[in-house]
Amino acid sequence: MEQGKPSTTAIASAMLRAAQLLWDDRPKIFTDTLALRLSGCTSEADLRAQFDRLDAQVAPAFGADFSKTLRRHSGASVMLRNRYIEDEVEQAIGRGLSQYVILGAGLDSFAYRRQDLVKRLRVFEVDHPATQLWKRSRLLELGTELPTNLSLVPVDFEKQSLVDGLRQNGYRTDAPGIFSWLGVTPYLTSEAISGTLQAVAALAAGTEIIFEYMVPKQLVDEETRKYLATVMAAGADRGEPLQSFFDPAKLAEQVRNLGFPAVSDFTPEQAQARYFAGRTDGLRASFLNHYMRARVGPRSN
Repeated sequence: MEQGKPSTTAIASAMLRAAQLLWDDRPKIFTDTLALRLSGCTSEADLRAQFDRLDAQVAPAFGADFSKTLRRHSGASVMLRNRYIEDEVEQAIGRGLSQYVILGAGLDSFAYRRQDLVKRLRVFEVDHPATQLWKRSRLLELGTELPTNLSLVPVDFEKQSLVDGLRQNGYRTDAPGIFSWLGVTPYLTSEAISGTLQAVAALAAGTEIIFEYMVPKQLVDEETRKYLATVMAAGADRGEPLQSFFDPAKLAEQVRNLGFPAVSDFTPEQAQARYFAGRTDGLRASFLNHYMRARVGPRSN
């Protein structure tokens, strides 16, 4: 990550959300009307030029056709993660949860798009202080004010605990909340992942966390392995290497042992059936990405 700016992964995710809205077939999997401006692109033409530049970097090593496949894979993954978590947040609100924590928020735009939830949901964006400063400056440039129900929680995990940062910014640790942790864990060590999960497991009963993770290459098809190799090479080049991959069954057991009695996995097959069935534009759920949901159980006396 370049000092004082969000990670290139966060910017690329915003660009892919913008591309889906502008260019993908209907029905749209996910609609983010702020993504283009948040990405730093000034126009649709600017966005296309940025993607053309990225395609040109990939094509010499993997071919022009695969550069299109790469974008399709990446775009589908980004759309799925955002649509799935926002659907789950809607259900959580229906169950009475009124706190939503976005870990590694990056350029997420949920709180800014969902003004209808201002009186029903407190939103906490957790990220590195430098990333939050850049994002806030960008929003000010766009004339977008911070919603009154949003708290920015700058946490440098090397110096401050997650729970302390949340509590200092108004999070009620005596009430349940829902946490999202998307597009982050592959870049962390297993020890760092366990540490964050343990912190969430210590919160109020009924608290939920949904986090995205990647499975090992042995569990995916040949095209996905090629995609993974490209992503790993790109991450290493920009100083954001992929570090963690998990077998779903083994991970579920590890998460239970951390203090979550209720654990479930949202698989690529389930994602395909729910969000991609019937599409003719080549978008499909990636075999690489799974989503694990873990819920804190009642405390024993």
